[in-house]
Amino acid sequence: MLEEKIKSISLELGFENCRITKAIIPETDKQNILDWVKNGLNGEMSWFEKNLPIKLEFKNLGFEVKSVILLSLNYLDEEYEKVFSKQKIHFSKYAVGEDYHDVIKEKAKPILDYLKKEFPKNFFRQGVDSLPISEKVLAKESGLGWQGKNTNIINPEFGSYFFISAILTDLDLQVDEKISDRCGSCRACMDACPTNAIFDEYKIDATKCISYLNIEKKSKLEQDENLHSWIYGCDICQDVCPWNFRVAKKKNIYTNEPKFKIKSIFKDKPLEEFKNFTKSEFDDYKKKSATSRISFEKFKENFFSS
Repeated sequence: MLEEKIKSISLELGFENCRITKAIIPETDKQNILDWVKNGLNGEMSWFEKNLPIKLEFKNLGFEVKSVILLSLNYLDEEYEKVFSKQKIHFSKYAVGEDYHDVIKEKAKPILDYLKKEFPKNFFRQGVDSLPISEKVLAKESGLGWQGKNTNIINPEFGSYFFISAILTDLDLQVDEKISDRCGSCRACMDACPTNAIFDEYKIDATKCISYLNIEKKSKLEQDENLHSWIYGCDICQDVCPWNFRVAKKKNIYTNEPKFKIKSIFKDKPLEEFKNFTKSEFDDYKKKSATSRISFEKFKENFFSS
């Protein structure tokens, strides 16, 4: 069976999970996305609004997308707490290894090679935060996890410290069942967010999110926009999630991908010394790193605004 073969290959390659869903965004999710943009909660991420035809209807992709294969890959290094627990400033857990875009595309290449060989007349296109599609909605629909109150995808076995990659295809594949929402009455993520970015259950104001402020916001930070010591990204709403610290952590769920291990530069010197980087040193540091998304000027601003 093709679907089982795809899943078998993905597990052999080291992905923790592989699920399949139809290329359909439910009406409720469509409306939530439209309302989010209408209310300006996407902030300076103007590309979000421009790409709504793709995000909502899979238009302008060059072929009719019928099915989506979702892959997950854990990024949490077991050394993270040891290295960063005594630091005064913070880097998100996903950003301390090599650039996940390149790592996951390379890791998933055998899946694409297999599909293209077996179905030479069909189309396959992979996205790793590189296509303007609703990855979280698709992950939720596929049963990769449920979408938590912090809007992240949570898996009952692996928690939420994982990357998602989607393979779009015009093949009509058999889909997997969804997982029921297991957040219950828990408000840990909402109560822990220091900027109140999670202003309601399952709703987030990106303009207040620390990850948005220290990565996506290109204009100068306002005086009241506090980064709370986070230089790149933020993990607060995930760190307090019981599915991470009570379930995944107790089961020792950590990454098996060597390229997601913490780079030596984070171990060799206190993070506070990073603020003294020259432009040349910064360029060397961010090579093959997820932090390549921010400029030298933004990096410096984050230090002096945290």
